[in-house]
Amino acid sequence: MKIGFVVSFFDFRNDVRRVIAEVASQHQVVVFGKAQNAEAIQRHLPKGVEFRVINERKKSFLNYLWERIFLLLRAIPRSRHNFFLMELFKASITTDPVRRKKGYRILRWVRLLPKVVPYDMYLDRLHIKRKTPISDIDQFIFFTAIADDYLLARLIREKHPKLKVYVYSWDHPCKHTCFSRRTHYLVWTEPIRQDVIMLQNVPASQVQVIGASQFGYIEEFDSEYKSSLPRSYPFPYAYMGCAIGTSDLVADEVQVAYQIAQQLAVALPDLKLVVRPYPQYANWKHYDALRTMPNVVIDDGYRSLDLAVKDSHIMEKFEKICNAEAFLHLGTTMGLEACLTNTPSFILDFGYREQHGLSLYNFIHQYQNDRHLIELAPQNAIKSGKELVEVLARANEAQFIELNKKVQQQYTLKSFRQFADDLIRA
Repeated sequence: MKIGFVVSFFDFRNDVRRVIAEVASQHQVVVFGKAQNAEAIQRHLPKGVEFRVINERKKSFLNYLWERIFLLLRAIPRSRHNFFLMELFKASITTDPVRRKKGYRILRWVRLLPKVVPYDMYLDRLHIKRKTPISDIDQFIFFTAIADDYLLARLIREKHPKLKVYVYSWDHPCKHTCFSRRTHYLVWTEPIRQDVIMLQNVPASQVQVIGASQFGYIEEFDSEYKSSLPRSYPFPYAYMGCAIGTSDLVADEVQVAYQIAQQLAVALPDLKLVVRPYPQYANWKHYDALRTMPNVVIDDGYRSLDLAVKDSHIMEKFEKICNAEAFLHLGTTMGLEACLTNTPSFILDFGYREQHGLSLYNFIHQYQNDRHLIELAPQNAIKSGKELVEVLARANEAQFIELNKKVQQQYTLKSFRQFADDLIRA
């Protein structure tokens, strides 16, 4: 069987490459991507996998018009607040000031205009070339967010018999607008399945739980590395995973870490704070202020030239989480990953000055954090630095491990081989 994977962020998503490599060991595999991403994709293409450039968009006034119509009038998820928050974050990280200003202006219009164009209506009106070679592909698998609307539109019109979309992350149902009612969706857990159904208005019969590809690394760590990897730090520590990629808020996140370090130095002097910078944030100089703190260690040895992180560094990350007294974060998938270990995981719900717009509060209280972490165990949402110090002194109490138990009940960890097999069979 020949499997077609339609990818985006290929250099960043190590787990996607691992899954594709597993599929390629048993099937023929073709990776499809946009021309502008070809170099990054081919640089990380697994052995024996073919790459094809997507060539479906016609240069026409009607396509241009419909792209703008959809941008301004698109139907959005029912989690409206989270959608607009993420759009604001996306505009804020644009480095070009002219483009950033344009992004803010478009967002203002989107807030004001009616949400009357569903994704399927948009797909039906796109003019496509039908130039991408796909006649030999038995099964197509897309990842959210959809890498190319035009290719998806073609496959839907041609009624391709095996067309799947893997919902790559727990926050995608609450922030993306690319959910068609004419494809089959594969998700992490039953609660996230309900998110797709409720937030995106996708029929329940078209959404199936399959597991999380990126948690294949946790299964691999547990089965192969946990007992053999040496301990990275010989001292007791709390591990803080940074999550923010916009310069407007990185300073706030760093300030929270600085405040924690100050309080630990007084109340728990034997406990260090290990801080992991956000991998996708370009300017790590913002973390330099923390290097002056004698009880802070910056865990930055995993950085590479692009968005890819070596698998060995991912294993080291889990070793550091597992050996920490606690994992701390302000809203990141790592906070969920930590719940799948024996390390208590805490979301830091303090350090903000306001609760509107581009704020630390709104970053912490994104839909997925509230629904899949805070609501499961409010006691693990820490309201101040003082409370954190008190909690860290007794982090292994049963009440703080309750979050781990609840998360572990929802997730079935699968090896990359098992996940790949289930993905193809789904």
